[in-house]
Amino acid sequence: MKVNLKRVIVVGALIGASVMGLWAAERTDHPQSSSLANSYYLYTARFSPSKTGVVAIPVGYVWSVETSWRGVDPHGNNLADTRVMLRLHNPNENFSAITAQMDLATAAKLHHDLGEIIIKKLQDPAFQDRPHVGSAKQGNPNRTIIGVDADGVAILKDEEPK
Repeated sequence: MKVNLKRVIVVGALIGASVMGLWAAERTDHPQSSSLANSYYLYTARFSPSKTGVVAIPVGYVWSVETSWRGVDPHGNNLADTRVMLRLHNPNENFSAITAQMDLATAAKLHHDLGEIIIKKLQDPAFQDRPHVGSAKQGNPNRTIIGVDADGVAILKDEEPK
């Protein structure tokens, strides 16, 4: 029997790549790898940060809400993934700047919170809701973001402990 060494090498490489791809899709040693876990990624290689470290996303990027995808099994079937993904991407270049994969409970909470803020802003355009930065439990004072300066740095106001 004559064996074509070139064909054996190509087939072997394809099988090896497939096994590695499945292993990567099924990894459990990374805390973000579960199809139930939330994961957040920021891809900044195409962007230059300002002197304060702020990265501005160029015009042309859009938000999308999608189902998450983990990969395929050895039979070509999609692997189950119960998460949804919020993605900021440039559809013309197929490049994502931010991805946030989240479980359905997190997505539902964000949906509810966003809906509440939208309703309040429609009723009163001056309505403000600022996140608190830091925690007294962590030894940090509670701070509220009150604005952003020209360099993109958050302006914080210390809050009295409650």
